[in-house]
Order: sequence, then structure tokens, then C-alpha cells
Amino acid sequence: MGVEPCLFAGDFNIIHLDVEICGGSPRTRVAMDDFNRWIHQGGLLEMNSQGRKFSWCNGPHGLSRAWAKLDRVFLDAKLLMAFPNSWCSYLSRLTSDHCPMFIELLKDPFTYGPSPFRFQQMWIEHPDFMSFVQMVWDEPSVGTRLMKLASKLKKLKVALREWNKRVFGQTNAQIAILEEKVEGLEHSLQSNWDNEVERELVRYSTELSTWRRREDIRLAQMAKIMWRMEGDRNLKFFHVWLSNKRHRKIHKLRTTDGLELNSPEEIHLGAVEYFSEFLQRSNQPRELPDLTNLISPVIEEEDCDRLSCVPSLEEVK
Repeated sequence: MGVEPCLFAGDFNIIHLDVEICGGSPRTRVAMDDFNRWIHQGGLLEMNSQGRKFSWCNGPHGLSRAWAKLDRVFLDAKLLMAFPNSWCSYLSRLTSDHCPMFIELLKDPFTYGPSPFRFQQMWIEHPDFMSFVQMVWDEPSVGTRLMKLASKLKKLKVALREWNKRVFGQTNAQIAILEEKVEGLEHSLQSNWDNEVERELVRYSTELSTWRRREDIRLAQMAKIMWRMEGDRNLKFFHVWLSNKRHRKIHKLRTTDGLELNSPEEIHLGAVEYFSEFLQRSNQPRELPDLTNLISPVIEEEDCDRLSCVPSLEEVK
């Protein structure tokens, strides 16, 4: 795959799984294995489809009639991340033995409102991280101890966002810049060797490795999976994993009174309204049943008093 996003669509004349054919002669296992190997090696994902189950029919009647899913659309990770809600619709067959495909490249409708604060694991590896946190935390604040703690956490969140933009920026952009510099220096050394250029190449190569590791940590944290940082880097795998995660969202919701919510904004407001009413109902005073006869007094009075005492500093530690 190249650097540009890729889409592969059309009649592949082979099925992906045995369930994608009905009637007719079975497809050869060798051809299916080659097709699946090509999908896996390219890191491709099939576009979500709707409409007909089979996209091709050979036409004859009776037992010789065959159906199969030969037409499909594949995306690579870059295109799928740019358009995570893409769809392929199979239309009715008219003059051809294949169903026409209608492809829609849609952006994510759930990206609205302010983005939540997320602590990035890659921050910890930066040499200035702890000193920056200490500097923000030492700023004076007023109020009770809990108010001071809340104030410090709020200040730290705002400061970390700005620090992240200033120090890290866009990791992909930084990696692209460093890769271009490394490639240029290597090309220069191949044509004319120079010790100063070699030292510069080593410096930029080390910096590139650092930024690649940061991007690996960022993707692993976003994917919410544990993995070891050893061996070959496989960013394509994590991009595909993240793209799959983005598909696992609530796209439609039906309330108890039968109202259907279809857009992210409607689902958001519907959830807020439901829980607001639920919490208001649950906060209404009501008489609770007496369950004391069901509770066995297995704890002595002395133990109850000891459990109710204020803990000492040593116990807290």
C-alpha cells in the first residue's frame, strides 16, 4: 500500500467464505485462500454493506441457478479512519447478472461537542513531564482542602492540554518531517560521505525512533489493548483495530414510549432527559421497609465501634 488512502471495489470473481455462495459449483479452496491472504497482507477491511445478501446470479432456473457475493468494497486503514461510517448498498439487478453498488463515504457524525480530556501514557516518557506537573501543582490555591485539590486538578488538566500541543503537537506530522530528514541525509551520504552528516543522521534517527514509540503508545492506549513494545511495529494493525472500535457505537435508540432517536444529538438529549427524570423520581421520599429482622447481628458492639472510628495516619498509609 502507498501513502495515499486506497479503495478497492468491483467484481473479484471469488468468495471470501463458504456461506457467500448458494447453489452451483463450489469455489476452489486454493483461490479462496489466495483471496483471503491478499486481504490480510494488505490490512484491508470490507466496507459495511446493506441490501442484498448475494451480488451475482448466473441466471438459469432450477437446480443450476447459483447465487454468490462476488462484488464487494475494501478500504485500507487510512481511508477508513477518514470515513468511518462508509456504506455500500447493493441495488436491484436489471440488465446485468451483477447488482450495482452504491458507495457512500461518510464522516463520523459522533464528532460533535468538546473532546474529553484524556491522559496520554506517552507523556510520562518525556524528561520534562514530572517537573512540569510539579510546577503547576505548586501554584497556590485557596479554599478548603477538597476545594484546593479540585482547583489543582482543573489547573493541571488545562496546563497539560497546552503542554501537549506545544511539546508533542501532531505525532504523525512530526514523524513525517523526521522521516523526510533521515531519507535526505541517507541519500546525501550515499553520494558523498561526510562525518558531520553522519552524526546528524544518527541524531535524527534516534529522534525518529522516539517519536515512533510515542505514536505506538498513543495508538495502543486508544485501542485499549495491552501489547509489548518489542518486535516489529505494526501501526496498520492498530489503525484497523481503532476503525473497528469506532463502528461499535449506538446509531439508533428507541425510548420506552416508542419514540425513535436516529442522530447523535437526539440520542444524547434523549439519554440526558431519561436519566434526569429517573433521578428525580428516585429522589422522591418514600417509606422504606423494615429489614432489621432479616439481618443477623454477627458483629459485636465493640467491633462496630472500632469500625466507626476515624482512621489514624498510619492506617491511611
